[in-house]
Amino acid sequence: MQQPDNILKHVAVVGLIAVVGYFSLYALDTHLRSRHGPWEVTFAVETNGTPYLLVNQSAYGVRDVKVRFTGEHSPLTSAPVTVRFTEPNTKPAFGELRFQDATYLPGTVTLLAFNHEVELIQRGLVLDRQERQWQPGMTMDLSPTNQAPPLRTKARKRNY
Repeated sequence: MQQPDNILKHVAVVGLIAVVGYFSLYALDTHLRSRHGPWEVTFAVETNGTPYLLVNQSAYGVRDVKVRFTGEHSPLTSAPVTVRFTEPNTKPAFGELRFQDATYLPGTVTLLAFNHEVELIQRGLVLDRQERQWQPGMTMDLSPTNQAPPLRTKARKRNY
């Protein structure tokens, strides 16, 4: 003679497997999102008053990449400020944040500083829409004369 199945026992086992699976996948996703760490950008001023950014991202070997804004004057008057771009809409020490995708760190960070566009992406540094490969310790100078042309803000009218 066969004993009847206890349906509540089966539902409890399936529910337990679902809960354990959910929390395991959530923990894995959280780890994958943050394992490489954020972009770390130090906003500072040289002794002659020239503002600069110092970019670091250890997981990708980006160390001490300096972007100088020659011919500009910084609003910073105090010590250097290091900003970690971990959360959406992180405020830079100078300039403005144009775009940030912090879903999977380090993500993408686009800054507008002294009318220059500086974009930090995994494959390289984009300065005024010109991409360069990351090289530890490199220094790039941006001056008012080598600014990119302004982006078109009006949508073009299409005739269909």
